[in-house]
Amino acid sequence: MKAAVLYEIGQPLRIQEVPDLRIGPDEILVRTKACGICGTDLHIREGWGYTPELPFVMGHEPAGVIAEVGSNVTRFRVGDRVVPNIFFTCGHCFYCRTDRETQCVNLDGIMGVLKHPGGYAEYFKIPARQLFLLPRTLSFTEGAVIADAVVTGVHAAQRGRVRPGETVMVISTGGCGSAAVQICKAYGARVISVVRSEREQQRARELGADEALNARIVDIPTAAKDLTEGSGVHCVIDAVGSEETLSESVNSLCRGGRLVILGYTQERYALDPRQIAVHELEILGTRSGGRQNTVEAIRLVADPRWKSIVAKEFPIDQVNEAHECMREAEALGRIVLTFDSSTSRIS
Repeated sequence: MKAAVLYEIGQPLRIQEVPDLRIGPDEILVRTKACGICGTDLHIREGWGYTPELPFVMGHEPAGVIAEVGSNVTRFRVGDRVVPNIFFTCGHCFYCRTDRETQCVNLDGIMGVLKHPGGYAEYFKIPARQLFLLPRTLSFTEGAVIADAVVTGVHAAQRGRVRPGETVMVISTGGCGSAAVQICKAYGARVISVVRSEREQQRARELGADEALNARIVDIPTAAKDLTEGSGVHCVIDAVGSEETLSESVNSLCRGGRLVILGYTQERYALDPRQIAVHELEILGTRSGGRQNTVEAIRLVADPRWKSIVAKEFPIDQVNEAHECMREAEALGRIVLTFDSSTSRIS
């Protein structure tokens, strides 16, 4: 089968033939139809964050059609349209039993990130327990972004305990940020989007943000206070995680406010412990999402009110160009790789 393979840190991926995948009795083989690109993919190529053993097939945001099922699989059949949850969890530790699966103490890897090859290939395999049916009303490109961008937004909103009537600030209109804006609106919050260009402001409004602030023009904490009668926002979801955005986030919170750190960079931000303690602020991490988050993500994207977060599509042969497009922040939303529907090793 054809795949885009990472052989060396800092180098382009190579498009080549790799050995066909073989499945076990509890696994399913899926023919990839589309696969989203995430910032984590760029981090892996750059050699920081996750460090899989090379050579490696990345891609943790795929959707496709079942090509083969293992002998023990009864819930799915060949031809089903599916999207995965990408975390290979044990299913029985404390975190798996309390809807915190991404913190599984026996985690066996992450599809397209650690140990298990991902969706930058014509096929991927995964345990049946990690697969979910994709509604026929959704395209494969829309379905692919569910696996990470939307799941991550759902988990972030739930980690931040977003409630109706609250004011939530979402930093970024990238893939996860675009999803988070819509998710928080769906949960009944007033949403302030923080961006860094007029083009992004327009996009934030299209996604449903009540306010869109350009951080290059206004002071974000001041603007946040102005929009909340001086109190600040209840929750910030920071999908960037730079020193600048973390400072904006903390200083925009109301007393008792919650900061959810969704994105991250290699930058560091020094917190003021007095500010955190006196104002009883909460700082929360969030990491992708578990299987129940996948169910919720599918529900949200299948809702007719959902607006696509897919900004551009590239064929898999142009994966390196797609990565460069993401690196240069040319797309407002998710970039998705597509696969030739005529290609299949199983008739």
